[in-house]
Amino acid sequence: MKKMMGILLALVFALSLICAATAEDVVPQPEGGKKFESNWAMMNGLIEIYYEEEGYRVMVDLFNQVDNTGTIWEYSCYYVEERDDLESISSRKIGYTFDPDTLEKTLGEYEYEGIDELENTSVFTLSEDGALSWKDGHENIGQDLEFREIGQFDGVWRNDSEDVYTEFHWQGLYDENTYFYYAFVARGEDNYQIAGMYDAETGRLVCYDSEAAGIEDTEGFLTAEEAGRPYDIVFTDLGSGKMLFETADGTKLELEYDILGPES
Repeated sequence: MKKMMGILLALVFALSLICAATAEDVVPQPEGGKKFESNWAMMNGLIEIYYEEEGYRVMVDLFNQVDNTGTIWEYSCYYVEERDDLESISSRKIGYTFDPDTLEKTLGEYEYEGIDELENTSVFTLSEDGALSWKDGHENIGQDLEFREIGQFDGVWRNDSEDVYTEFHWQGLYDENTYFYYAFVARGEDNYQIAGMYDAETGRLVCYDSEAAGIEDTEGFLTAEEAGRPYDIVFTDLGSGKMLFETADGTKLELEYDILGPES
């Protein structure tokens, strides 16, 4: 009976997605679920949550630095208002190896994939202090893990009229309390890489040159002196694919998310 109920629930959910995709008006995201839509991190772990039509796409990536291997879990979830959490409809798991020289991931075979039975659903919840918890319904592997919000800055953002191009890459925790991005910025004829530190209190990404950020490994970075001027920059996610770009010299302009990704 539980299995049958799980299948019926999944079919109802799938049909609702099809109806939403063909309807003239897109069903709005539930208010209670909006707080989940972000990226969440811990040491060697990242969770990405995106809202798509009536459901949530969730990706969990845990990385092992010792042998450069990792595991990815992918879920299709829906928001449960009564419990104020996200619960999975389907899930799949795959391992990978990482080449630190080429920065490429090589995926293996899926260990499992398909509709979740009721006893195997996975759940994502938020604590009172804002930590995201993950309870995997197949192996319960995420039971003791906590993830902190780091915003959604990954990817490419641009303002073609102002000749500004930015590309962000999440790097992990620089130290126990500092969430760290690499940011490549092209502004006119200037091209440089900077260190971005996520400010959890303001939700902004504050970027510095390598010396100002206190980063010991400066390979790949330009200092303010090498660039010929300071270039401290603050990025603020405005939502709906918009990003505010602010510089120390007073420049303020909006960037748009580029779904096509990096330049070839």
